Amino acid sequence: MIQRIQSLYLITVSFFYLLYWFFGYEFYEKGFVFVEEYLGSLSNFFFSLTSFLPLLISIICFITIWLFKKRVVQINFSKLALFLSILMSIYTIFYFSFSLNDLINLMESKKMEVLLYVAILNPFVCTFLIFLTIKCINSDDKLVRGEGLIR
Repeated sequence: MIQRIQSLYLITVSFFYLLYWFFGYEFYEKGFVFVEEYLGSLSNFFFSLTSFLPLLISIICFITIWLFKKRVVQINFSKLALFLSILMSIYTIFYFSFSLNDLINLMESKKMEVLLYVAILNPFVCTFLIFLTIKCINSDDKLVRGEGLIR
């Protein structure tokens, strides 16, 4: 299970999104004030939905690791994680286009600024890793089915 490359991809994605959620929630809340004026009355619902999306993706990826014996289910969970991660990437572009300058002004050090830029890249890297996971699981499935080990 853990020696498979897709398991390492999923562990990495799960860990990155967990860190993204755990350490970024406070700054997300501060930056959402600047986005709130563009959303209007939907802002409270949108904030509660998007604030826990990284945690949801992290949990899905972690569960997917343990489904290594059921490749079809693992592929479906990975596709769900990919879809949510793509939504998170699109939302990251939207969110930071409105709040990046204001968030940079709130940062107390250059180290925090660098972490902010890493947070911008995180959903894109994780989306790519989930894509690679699906590709690896599909190749494993074709290999097993091609050998006639499973009908």
